[in-house]
Amino acid sequence: MRRMNVVLVMLLLLTVGMWGCQTTPTAKVTSGQEGPSIAEAQQEAYNGPKARIAVAQFKDKTGKGWWTGQIGDGMADMLATSLFNTNRYIVLERHILSDVLAEQDLGASGRVSKETAAPIGKIEGAELLVTGAVTEFEPGASGAGGSLGGTMGQVFSSVLGAVQKAHIAIDMRLIDTRTSRIVAAVSVEGEATNYNLGGLAVGSNVGGSLGGYSKTPMEKAVRIALGEAVKFVVTKTPQTYYHYK
Repeated sequence: MRRMNVVLVMLLLLTVGMWGCQTTPTAKVTSGQEGPSIAEAQQEAYNGPKARIAVAQFKDKTGKGWWTGQIGDGMADMLATSLFNTNRYIVLERHILSDVLAEQDLGASGRVSKETAAPIGKIEGAELLVTGAVTEFEPGASGAGGSLGGTMGQVFSSVLGAVQKAHIAIDMRLIDTRTSRIVAAVSVEGEATNYNLGGLAVGSNVGGSLGGYSKTPMEKAVRIALGEAVKFVVTKTPQTYYHYK
């Protein structure tokens, strides 16, 4: 048994070495021109005018049957929060707009004091709309293939089976709501890998709003891709849209 454990550990180290370049989550832009990173953009103090922007619910274009409204809303929420944190946008809520309208209708009903009632006709409009369509979604692709015979083969297969790689690709569009013109478009990808042996994961997880994919490599891959999406939106927003103080 002790010898088997030693072999198992050695195979794990071999596997990690083989895919060591993938342990660090990666992201790339597969179309569109790259600009400065969001970290570089945020290092520059910005206190100027802001652009009004809204994020639409993400859509599924993979056709694999995994999609739920919760996942689409979760992606949109992550992107909206990241855009807000850049300090360059007035981010307008659209996913719970019905709740805002209900509050305004309640104020107009006379059941709320006039001093505190939310007035009708004050909702702000967005000049820019971000849309996203998921074109590739692989939440648990194995990191390796192949087989060996006997006990060693079973052990090696177990180690390889512990390698879990997630991959996602998203098509992003930045749309002018006044004209419906596409201002910019890009495809972004995110990839993350976890190693799990005996219930011990090697690789960090993150909490979030992706339903059954929460705290998995898939969620990390999503966040990485959305990080690239934020960089895309920031660098591709024309300066003429920054005119709200």
